[in-house]
Amino acid sequence: MTNGLVSIIIPTYNRAHLIEATLKSILLQTYQNWECIVVDDVSIDETESIVHSYSNKDNRIKFFKRPQSLQKGANSCRNYGFQMSSGEYINWFDSDDVILENFIENKVNALTPDIHFIIGNGYFWYPETNTKRVLNLADTDNLYVDFVMWKLQIITNSVLFKRNFLKDKELFNPNMKRGQEAEFFSRLFFECTSNQFKIIQSADFLYRQHDESKSTKNKVYNKGYKESSFYYLFENFKRSEQIQSAELLNFLYNKLIKLFFSSNEHFHDEVSKSILNQFLPRLLKYNRIKASEIIILGRVMLMMKKSPYFLRNRWLKFKFNWNE
Repeated sequence: MTNGLVSIIIPTYNRAHLIEATLKSILLQTYQNWECIVVDDVSIDETESIVHSYSNKDNRIKFFKRPQSLQKGANSCRNYGFQMSSGEYINWFDSDDVILENFIENKVNALTPDIHFIIGNGYFWYPETNTKRVLNLADTDNLYVDFVMWKLQIITNSVLFKRNFLKDKELFNPNMKRGQEAEFFSRLFFECTSNQFKIIQSADFLYRQHDESKSTKNKVYNKGYKESSFYYLFENFKRSEQIQSAELLNFLYNKLIKLFFSSNEHFHDEVSKSILNQFLPRLLKYNRIKASEIIILGRVMLMMKKSPYFLRNRWLKFKFNWNE
């Protein structure tokens, strides 16, 4: 068993009412060689004073503020936290979630020299009813495809990385407003082979579900989120073309068609035009007739600001020969 230093990196913003539970849970870890890097995105509540009260008691907890030179947002804080960390191993974590006592130990025990990262399980946690259910996480030889299709529910908290694996890699994209961990993980998973990671089934964290969570906010149309969604979906569509995964290409095609109708319905031209000009022309090589229909009618829809759902349903039934 290794005894290397583990850096737990936590971005936070206005979490005074939640972060104390997170910090308390870290202090209860059975594995003792850790540091907790908290990076505050310039909170205006009592977050800073609460974290300082814990760092004064235990110097393994370290508080930083996001430098003003960095773009605001959790992604900049995550990246800055990595710069400030010293650990041989890195585990990003969210400031509203809770670590169970064996969280670090079970991951560290699973490491071997050839493994780049360990993926651990956790629970969806509903504190109002004090109920929980385990995330869907099964063994796989096709990590990238299964993750992008959300067959594997891997979130920020799930993954312990070896620092050497992350060295010189682009980390979290500061321009992403939604799905930042999905975008980050999909880039890394795409390049990994099945012998470079390990999944363990031990459920060792609580993923808090509440009204402030991104999953709740995403029920309302948010332009920033939708722009991030397009970027994520389109980048993965291009990767899927490289590996010719028909299952994933169909999945992403459906997502992008639905996003086109949703963005046009909400007069969000930036996303509508991006799909029309960047994504749809790529379909021509797979079926020129079907793709031409979508492109021509899509332009009419954009001009008229109409989103007839009979067309959406028709296009979702289209089949393409992704092997061409």
